[in-house]
Amino acid sequence: MPRICVGSRGLTLRGGYLVAVASPNFDARVIELGEGTKVHLRPILPEDEALLHEAVAAMSERTVYFRFFSPIKRMSDALAHRLAVVDYTDRFALVATTHRPTGAERIVGVARYDRARGTDVAEVAVAVIDEFQRRGLGSVLLTNLARVARQNGIKTFSLIVLPENREMLGLLRKMGWIHQAKLTGGVYEISFELPELA
Repeated sequence: MPRICVGSRGLTLRGGYLVAVASPNFDARVIELGEGTKVHLRPILPEDEALLHEAVAAMSERTVYFRFFSPIKRMSDALAHRLAVVDYTDRFALVATTHRPTGAERIVGVARYDRARGTDVAEVAVAVIDEFQRRGLGSVLLTNLARVARQNGIKTFSLIVLPENREMLGLLRKMGWIHQAKLTGGVYEISFELPELA
């Protein structure tokens, strides 16, 4: 049964009514990265569409290309909507956020999975804005996402990685998560079993 988080992001105003937003299997938390920076980790919300646009705009062309396999200048509204609206079971996403000096929240990293219908396998994707890369955020996002996925009955993650994306390949190796990697059509098709829940 989903837990209802009643925190600063747990209640949302919709249609003039204050409603609780379910965030199953994950309670929002603050984490500290290796060099001391604190980020807020929470499930994505439909209201995050604008923050997703800002996050993609803050990424270098290289980072955008590695995530979307296309040199998009601006993410379409339809794609932002699809990425922000999830069911928290078969489609789930975690965002890492910080706050600007003005107090406005901004997304600095996203990890998501989409389950293949009727299976215990999900495709996973991770993106971290350039300013927060090489600080341990990608591994924090993947580890927490894997825990949620396991709670939702997913046993295997699969992903496609470009050979030039050495950072992602290195992260997966460091985490011991490259169990099967196949170079097909100029991309690596990687799958790995998720660790059992402790």
